[in-house]
Order: sequence, then structure tokens, then C-alpha cells
Amino acid sequence: MKIEYDAGTALSIMRGNPVRGWTSGKAERMAKSRLTTGDFVQIEHKPKFQIDPSWPIFTMGSCFAREVENVLMMRGLSLVTRGHGVPAEHFETWDATTGRGGGAAGGELSRGALNKYSVRSMTHELKRVLLDESYPHDGLIELAPDQWFDPHASGLRLLDRETAFANRQRLSAATATIKQARICFFTLGLTETWLDAETGLAMNAHPGPAWLARMPERFRFIDYGYEATLADMLQIISMIREHCHPEMRFVVTVSPVPLGATFKDADVIVANSGSKSVLRAVAEELFRRFDFVDYFPSYEIVLNSPRALAFQEDQLHVARDMVSCVMSHFERSYLSGEAARSEAA
Repeated sequence: MKIEYDAGTALSIMRGNPVRGWTSGKAERMAKSRLTTGDFVQIEHKPKFQIDPSWPIFTMGSCFAREVENVLMMRGLSLVTRGHGVPAEHFETWDATTGRGGGAAGGELSRGALNKYSVRSMTHELKRVLLDESYPHDGLIELAPDQWFDPHASGLRLLDRETAFANRQRLSAATATIKQARICFFTLGLTETWLDAETGLAMNAHPGPAWLARMPERFRFIDYGYEATLADMLQIISMIREHCHPEMRFVVTVSPVPLGATFKDADVIVANSGSKSVLRAVAEELFRRFDFVDYFPSYEIVLNSPRALAFQEDQLHVARDMVSCVMSHFERSYLSGEAARSEAA
């Protein structure tokens, strides 16, 4: 959807925008100045709407979405997936010696399994709970005798049938909490996706290189482009507004967490840029089309902040202080106006 103004309107908008210039305008508002402070970058964001602090929030997306959830809960906001998850000892990262893994201690439920990396896998998960779509074996794959893999989860190890299917029910129940929400926060992660050729379902994660090599005909790689990704997001938004709150509002962002590795014949840095560019373009189109969809620039805030501050040592995961900075910006954008009105009342 294009944006078009006559010359007079365009000039008026430009002159009224204090952060319009890269090297022009007030010194402290120029992009050049804001990008060279050595601190977290400050980006001006004008939200389309305010969020009532009492609104239940549903989040979906990559591991960055889990970091967002943690901050939302710390701020006392209503997160509908709170208390949902999978036992920590069922994760690949579980360490029996320390009793920790999956982002939680033994006996605790971790939301890490809820990570959704591709838009197509998000679509399948939502169809499961909103359209009652059913899949063979609930979508799980038996890779070895009584060793089940959930391709729609994240980070879980192979488990026996009873345990794997119980976890699948836990995860579906977590996704179903979207029916209680008033606002959805979607973090778009990547475009590179793996398909289960036997079921035709997009997997959230593949079972690992060894299993891919053993079952080359079952698993297929696909890198979704702009048209397919936009179509998926349009379907998601329509489905949610039809089967959940009819006036659901959406905040969409792009995860700053890069590809861990690419399956394309390209430098991972270049492949990551291409993937994020597609997702950013989709988010922009949704922002332009709907007054109930806003784009929040967490991607730009992180990527334009000094890398030493923005990322952990692995240069993959976003640093906690950076997440806190992003969410403070989110609060100022979407919650401060509502809070001010409440105080005035």
C-alpha cells in the first residue's frame, strides 16, 4: 500500500518532523548525533494507539519475545501465557547435575518451548487452537522407537510418546490463551523454514543435521519470500479478529536476533539481512494497511545501538540491559498516555 501526498502536505509533514534529518536539523535530534553517542540509540516513535494497562497481552515470536514477556511481567502487566510452559527437564539444554536448563530450574515450567521463529509455523500453531485443525500424531514425529520430536516447539529433546504428547497439550493450551487477550505482540523472527514433507506442515525447528541426513526425503528446506510471508500474516490477523477479540490490536516488530546459521549458499550475515528485510517489509505493509496494527521499532533500536552494548558475547542474543531499554521505550510509547489520563481522571 503506497503513501502519497501532494507537495504542500509533504513539505508540511517534513517541516513538522523534528527527527527528519540524518545530518540536518537540531544537533541533538539528527540521526548522526543519536547514532554516535556511544549509548543506546534513542528513536522517536509515535504509536497509533495507547494500551490500557489492564488489557491482557499475548505474545508470540522468537526468543526475543520471551525477553519481552519477562519485562512485561516485571512491570506488572497481564501476560496471558504466564504460568504456561514445559518442564525444564524436558529441554535439550537440561543439565541433571545443576538441575537447570531451558531457562528454568527443575520442576519449573519454561516458556522457551513457545518460541516461534517463522511466520508459517506461527500460522499452523494458531490454526491448531483457533480453527481446531488436527494433524497426524498431533504433528509430532517419531524419529526412533518411542523417541518423539515436536517440530512445532522449540528446544525440546526427544521424549517418550506420553511425555511428548503431554507437552504438546501444554503448548497448545498456552497458545489458546490468545482468546483471553486484548492485544497481541508479534515478533517476526526469520524466513528460513523447514517442512515436514509427509504432513506438509512447516516446522518451527528441524530435528538436527543428523536426522536431516538420515531422512532427506521427509524434510525440505524453504526460504519464504515477501508475498508468502505477507499472506500468512494477513491470514493470522484475520483469523484472530474472527475467533478472538473482534477489536484485537496488534503490535508487530522484527526480532533483532540474527540467524544462528543459514542453509542457503550465502554468508550468514548477508542471508540474515535478506531475511530481516523481508520481515521488516511485511511489518511495514501491515502498519500501512490497518489502523489496529502498529509497528514498534525494537529492531531499529537494537541494531543501531553500539553492538558491544546491544548483544551478549555470542553476538546472537540481545543483552538484558538492551531489552530493558527497548521495553522502557515501549512503555513510554504505549502506556504513558493511558496512565496520564488515568491520573487526570
